Amino acid sequence: MERFRETAIVLLLLFLLAGILVIIYSLVVWQEFPKTLAMIMLFALAPLKSCIAGLRKKQPVQEFTCADTRILKFILLSVFSVFLIVVYISCLLKSWRIIAVLVFALSVFTIKKAVDLLPAD
Repeated sequence: MERFRETAIVLLLLFLLAGILVIIYSLVVWQEFPKTLAMIMLFALAPLKSCIAGLRKKQPVQEFTCADTRILKFILLSVFSVFLIVVYISCLLKSWRIIAVLVFALSVFTIKKAVDLLPAD
């Protein structure tokens, strides 16, 4: 049962992350707010809260190691850089060259920061 809760938490968090990126994308590119997706994400917070509360009672407190935090930062920066590349392509298709250059520069900076987090062997 605990594996199911952990899997549910990960899936809900990934859904919320993807939903946030879709909302930001639609606000930036299409200038509209997807109300249906926002409502679904709002309702997804209730099972997420109950799953996290159930796990919190059963598991002892665990601390992240330095490697764990580096991996989490790398994953988040990688997802953000992919999102920026999608926004960059959309800006090029809409002929917003100045914004596209800014987004491209931010994407390169994000990729550089993500690569810096990788361990040097």
